[in-house]
Amino acid sequence: MKHLISILFFGVILSISPNFSFCQGYKDYIDPTWDNYYNKNPSGIESNFSSSDFINVIEYVNFIPRRQEFKGDVNAFKKALLRLDYSSLSQMMRDGSFYSRSKKHDDYFYLYNSYYQKIQKTTWDKYAPYLIPLMNLDGLIKFN
Repeated sequence: MKHLISILFFGVILSISPNFSFCQGYKDYIDPTWDNYYNKNPSGIESNFSSSDFINVIEYVNFIPRRQEFKGDVNAFKKALLRLDYSSLSQMMRDGSFYSRSKKHDDYFYLYNSYYQKIQKTTWDKYAPYLIPLMNLDGLIKFN
């Protein structure tokens, strides 16, 4: 019993300590430049993450899926998006918001332009919170 209490006490101390907090790992992925950019220029994804919001971005940038299941059929990709439930779309919103602020932001831009129709950097910066989850859905990138 004493051993269990010691372990619990140690766990509480670690979770309170700022240097050993379990929740600080994500901060290592965030680029302050992009975090500041999206704080000043919100993409709107936090409140606009319905299937139709993603489809509007698909149409704006002429996103053509490369995943074998879709074989370049953007309409099949859109139909798949329309069938997603709220929790899946909510996860796409969280992923887009997080990874657009990450240190991989520019790498994702170059990767996007290597596989899809090229877009300008300003377009990428504006729509990255939507495009990054679409790239994930298309199988081009994987999140940890």
